[in-house]
Amino acid sequence: MKKEKLLLQTAMTLLVFVACPLSAAETIKYTGTVFGSPVKHLMPLGNGDAVLMIESSGILALSGNPPTLNTVTCSGMGYQTAENKTTTDFYCNIKENDTDSLDLKGRAVDKGNESDGSFNVIGGSGKWKGATGKGKFIRLEKSADTNKTFLEMEVTTP
Repeated sequence: MKKEKLLLQTAMTLLVFVACPLSAAETIKYTGTVFGSPVKHLMPLGNGDAVLMIESSGILALSGNPPTLNTVTCSGMGYQTAENKTTTDFYCNIKENDTDSLDLKGRAVDKGNESDGSFNVIGGSGKWKGATGKGKFIRLEKSADTNKTFLEMEVTTP
C-alpha cells in the first residue's frame, strides 16, 4: 500500500512539471511614438554622394500595461545619394529604467520627405533580457532639429 501511494505521488509530481512549464515565452505587441533629436554628419564623396553618420536621442511613449515613457538612443551609418535618398543601418537602445532596456538593430530608408524602416530586437536587460522580435516604423514629422516617428513591434521574452 505504501509503495502504491509513493508511486502515485511521484507520478502526480511528474505530471505537474510536464503539464505546467516553469516559464513560457511571452510575445507582446507594442506601439509607440518617438520624439527625437538627430545629429547628422555628412562626409562628401567625389561622385556627389555622401556617407552619413547619425546619432539620435529622444523620448518614446510606449504602449503596454501600464504604458511607459522611455529614453531612446540610436547610432547609425548610411549612404546618401546626390538625389538625397539615404539608406542607414542603425542600432538603438530603449531604456525604461535602470534595469530594463531593449536593443534594436535595423535599417532606415529616407526618400526626401518619406522615411520608414524595419528593425529586429536583438536582446536587452531586465525584463527584456534575451528578447527577440521585430518591428517597423514610419517618420511622421521631420525638421532640421527634431523628428516624430511612429513604431510598431512584437517582442518575445523567454
